[in-house]
Amino acid sequence: MSAEPPRGLAQSSDANAPQLAAAGAGKRPKLWRRLLPLLGLVLLAWVLSRLDRAALVQAFGRVSLATLLASFGWFALNLWLKVWRWQRLLLAQGVALSHRVALAAFLSGQFYAQVTVGRVGEFVRIEALVERGMRAGAALSSCVFDRLLDVFLVLAAGSVLGAFVLGQLRAALAAGLALLLLAAVGLALLKLLTRSESVGRSFPQRHLDRALGALRELARGMLPMLAPRVLLEALTWTLVAWAGYFAALFALADGLHIQVPTSLLIANASFAALTALLPVTISGLGARELIYIEVLRAQGVSHEAAVALSLLHLMVMTAGAIVLGLGGVFWRARQRVSQGRI
Repeated sequence: MSAEPPRGLAQSSDANAPQLAAAGAGKRPKLWRRLLPLLGLVLLAWVLSRLDRAALVQAFGRVSLATLLASFGWFALNLWLKVWRWQRLLLAQGVALSHRVALAAFLSGQFYAQVTVGRVGEFVRIEALVERGMRAGAALSSCVFDRLLDVFLVLAAGSVLGAFVLGQLRAALAAGLALLLLAAVGLALLKLLTRSESVGRSFPQRHLDRALGALRELARGMLPMLAPRVLLEALTWTLVAWAGYFAALFALADGLHIQVPTSLLIANASFAALTALLPVTISGLGARELIYIEVLRAQGVSHEAAVALSLLHLMVMTAGAIVLGLGGVFWRARQRVSQGRI
């Protein structure tokens, strides 16, 4: 079932295609920016140099192929549930995207996320919406909202659960209230952007006007997803999807014979997941290993086992995103050919 963009959001895909092409073709990044992610690899090399290599190899050897496959399966479930969540968000915008197209587009975005800093490549999935006549800004809004849901969940799990596990009940309560306040402020800003047509007109700077216009378009695209029923459903699917993410971690922890409180593993993995957004690392490599070491050593887990858990979890997710993502890339290419888009 093809998408029927709602009025006010839909425009000709031909009009948006040049904008996307220009955005993607921009100037080549400076050398220092291209080398910046390598800092994470340097940090990882330093961490590995301080470990007992024999103990590290032994830790990896504890994990069976069946455990790796089980972890991969849980992560694949996590991705599929996020595809379903994205479809539901699009329906709130008035766009009905078939599951096969949504799945192919989402998985292709997962592939490109692995080869871009900060995982911005995942937004390539908007091409499936733009080619159906949706404005680029409105199409991007569902993807940005999708990511914000994930970031909010891992922040909550990391900060609230982390403080709770450490016995800091007041800190956990304060973290929860701070996140709720942050969410409320964010919602207020979004609504302010959508109501104000004159914001930026008093400023002579053309670039500022353009940036504010883009933010306003994003905010307008998100408005339908802020309806209480839609937001509650999206949060529910986010919790269910991330259960698969954490289940993949639990399977590996069992394989490594790491026995720590489940809540601590969730808090630890949540903070580690946020490192993928850092511009100085590739998928958080280096930074996430330090987090695993520092958090788990208080539970008597060796540095080698902690690093093995971090690397294996990242390996499963990366392999899953690349393998399934490549399938999505080729699937989307075939869909475009069959539709006469190429």
